[in-house]
Amino acid sequence: MKTKNLLIVLSILFFTASCKTENKFPTDKKYWDTDDYENVVRELRFGTKPDEKLPTFDDAETKIIVEKLTDQENFKVVLDDDELGLKHKNEIGEKFFKIWQDMTEIYSQIDRKDIYVYEKERIEVFNFGLALQIRYFKLGNDEIKQRSDDPNAINVSQTVNSNVNTLIGNYMFYLNEINNEKSYSNIGLDLIAKGIDQYFTDLVNLYPNSDYDDLKEKLVLLSNKTKSENIKSSLVNLQKLIESKKQVTKS
Repeated sequence: MKTKNLLIVLSILFFTASCKTENKFPTDKKYWDTDDYENVVRELRFGTKPDEKLPTFDDAETKIIVEKLTDQENFKVVLDDDELGLKHKNEIGEKFFKIWQDMTEIYSQIDRKDIYVYEKERIEVFNFGLALQIRYFKLGNDEIKQRSDDPNAINVSQTVNSNVNTLIGNYMFYLNEINNEKSYSNIGLDLIAKGIDQYFTDLVNLYPNSDYDDLKEKLVLLSNKTKSENIKSSLVNLQKLIESKKQVTKS
């Protein structure tokens, strides 16, 4: 009887521990909603001891956590759903945006040599934000037009253009990581280059007629500064893309 009772107690303890882990990191769920994100981000930011390693892509045991955390499908499943209303999607987009701002604090640690401890995770969190913002800002502008008596009115166009300029400015913050390139390995720098190729191309293609003067100036300065050939190539290609869109508009 004592052995049986001991097994029951151990089973209960194991079940309780499993429930706590599942509550903190609901990895069995197909998509994480904003409540899941708030709980997970809070746990990773404040529930992790200073000497405790955060979940990483290279750790077989914790890989699933960071994969779920940076999985863009979690917000795309809502923000890209044409069956949902603009107001609802905007509310979800705003929640995700605020959560993402907290996410950027998770993998920001540097070591005594000023090298990022979690460079891949850090970059993927940034990429999560770029993909999120391009949807969030567009949804916001679409709702502004929907609520307006005249979607083509000057004041509406001014508000929409101002929001797009804010989006472009937010994207430019990503490029500031190039100023920290000594804190990245070549692998990390290549990931940044891929992010520029993918997300900045999406931005320019979506808003080809926007004001990119500040961005173009930054691209020139950074392409002259960077030591990474892949990043330099990405910056130059982005400049060419912006100019090609400008020429099409003129013609």
